[in-house]
Amino acid sequence: MSLNPAQAQCPTAERELLSTAETLKEHRNALLGQQIEVFTDHKNPVHKHFNTEGVVRWRLLLEEFGPELTHVKGANNIVADALSRLEIAEEELSAEAFANELADEEEDFPTGHPLSYKEIAFRQKKDRALQNKFRTQPKLHVKKPCAFSDSAHELIANNKIHVPKSLQLKCAEWCHLTSMHPGEQRLELTIAQHHTWIGLEPTCVRVCKNCKNCAASKDHDQKIGLLPPKPTPEITSRHTPCVDLVGPYKFGDEKKPKTHIELHCMTMVDPATGFFEMVEIGQKTVDAIANWLEIHWLARSDIYGMQK
Repeated sequence: MSLNPAQAQCPTAERELLSTAETLKEHRNALLGQQIEVFTDHKNPVHKHFNTEGVVRWRLLLEEFGPELTHVKGANNIVADALSRLEIAEEELSAEAFANELADEEEDFPTGHPLSYKEIAFRQKKDRALQNKFRTQPKLHVKKPCAFSDSAHELIANNKIHVPKSLQLKCAEWCHLTSMHPGEQRLELTIAQHHTWIGLEPTCVRVCKNCKNCAASKDHDQKIGLLPPKPTPEITSRHTPCVDLVGPYKFGDEKKPKTHIELHCMTMVDPATGFFEMVEIGQKTVDAIANWLEIHWLARSDIYGMQK
């Protein structure tokens, strides 16, 4: 915000109050009705008494927004002081520098391939994090000339080209589309053959999950992990008995025949009701087991009106 000659003659405290008022006026549509807290390192704007008519008008404007004015000591207001004391060179804000910057941003890059050496070299120069690694880790990040067709560019690369952050998502999406929609792991391995960046795996996962064609072609029928429904005979009482043989169990001393017992049993369970029955059998033969099953189970089914 630029001050007119009259406003520039105001004291520092009044100019700070003026900047607060002008900021609220500029963003009135977004700030009106919101809870606002203004921090200032001058005590005068916090006080209720006013010395000039200009200060009264600005305070009346502030009252429309209802902000809470909070005083912060200058020693504690390090963020605002740091921003106000930054050294800005004159040439950085000149029209010529702005025109050159705008011309650089409007470079004519190939549109059919997002990984042209010309665009990668340009984006690498704009990536501050990558340039910082190039300066601090010279062994891992070195510049190598890469030639394609009749042009050559110096790229930050070691064994693989380091893709700047502005091209990472574009690179993954183009490789996913051109490679006929591979999976996450295959896409990562394809890109990692010649290019790399920190977070390559999460970028590939994000691209595959957001691909509409991949989501539409997937089979969403869940056939794994679900138990089949129980067959109808098992839910009918006394319809499907489960028969098993138990033993032999030996009790007592084998040297004393009178006290020695060898037990053979047959168990019968109804899975529908959980009814359980066990009967002692003399021998494990087919006819004996069939006879005991008919006596202790099938004969009782007639009582309940069930078929044998």
